[in-house]
Amino acid sequence: MMATNLFQGGRIFLRAFEPQDLPAFHAYLNQPDLIGRRYIPWRFPSDLPLSLAQAEAILKTWAEGEHQLHTAIVLQQDETLIGHANAGWRWDRHCPNLDLVISPAYQQQGYGSEVLELLLAYFFENTPAHSLDGGMENWNQPAQSFAHKHGFTHSGTIRRTGLRQGAYYDWLNYDLLRPEWLDRKGGA
Repeated sequence: MMATNLFQGGRIFLRAFEPQDLPAFHAYLNQPDLIGRRYIPWRFPSDLPLSLAQAEAILKTWAEGEHQLHTAIVLQQDETLIGHANAGWRWDRHCPNLDLVISPAYQQQGYGSEVLELLLAYFFENTPAHSLDGGMENWNQPAQSFAHKHGFTHSGTIRRTGLRQGAYYDWLNYDLLRPEWLDRKGGA
């Protein structure tokens, strides 16, 4: 039985996670290319393999979260789970934070762009959000390029937020304002 789609794109749809998603979720989170950039709750390790129980606990944490949206990214053609997208507005619905993770096997194929456009349209057309932000580690060049490609601006740096391979790294924040998004859409 197919779950209700929250957002429909050309090749993908976003929906709530279902129990049958657990094996695929666990598998892609443990791909070596995602180490350090899984964008999961802080209490779970970002750089170590996750057990099936930990992956299940992440999904449970997301299901119980308030002021959050956690979606499975699924291919329309065969309902394959290829990633997740999260949004949270802990203290201010006007400034949601976005996270987007695509399984390495499906990266560089336009799926992330399709998901991001769906989320931008949703938040800027249907909520009071006036800006959306996201962040990434300064070593994550693909994420920085993705943010720039979609009109996000580097809006701040938190220095030395963690260690990776024995060296400190910085956390980079990027944001996109509603007027900037409207300009990208041609003033719609």
